[in-house]
Amino acid sequence: MELEGKISVVMPAASGVSQSTGNQWMSQEYVMAYYWFPNQTNPSYIVMRVFGEDRIKQFNLQPNDEVRVRFHIEAHEYNGRWFNETRLDAVTFIGASASKNPQPANQPAQQANGQAVGQQQGQQNQGQQEAPFPPKVDENGNPVNNDKKDDLPF
Repeated sequence: MELEGKISVVMPAASGVSQSTGNQWMSQEYVMAYYWFPNQTNPSYIVMRVFGEDRIKQFNLQPNDEVRVRFHIEAHEYNGRWFNETRLDAVTFIGASASKNPQPANQPAQQANGQAVGQQQGQQNQGQQEAPFPPKVDENGNPVNNDKKDDLPF
């Protein structure tokens, strides 16, 4: 599955030693804000885990990074209860963060329009950048003025 959004929280990395193999392991969780529907006024959030020190360094996610992520959901059982875990598979930086996309060794460094080339960027139209979040609109399809303060008590 894929989503676009903005990294809002980078949790501290966790590490340890596997009891079964004795190998070192490391994982890190990230919280991403995203808008599922175009007229959604408050963002939804998803927590995603990256497993492996090399992948954590490769993705190098930071707060406020605008990204398109590919992930999968796994379920596991513990003491008779089931839990879901969202595992991050791939990251493509978009918007202002697009310059952080890694360069594959077998690809040219630049396209004709000057944008960096990444494996997942082929899905984007050349010369166009997708907005990280759809604009907020009211029930009539009119843009919502973000300068106004809402009437929520919190």
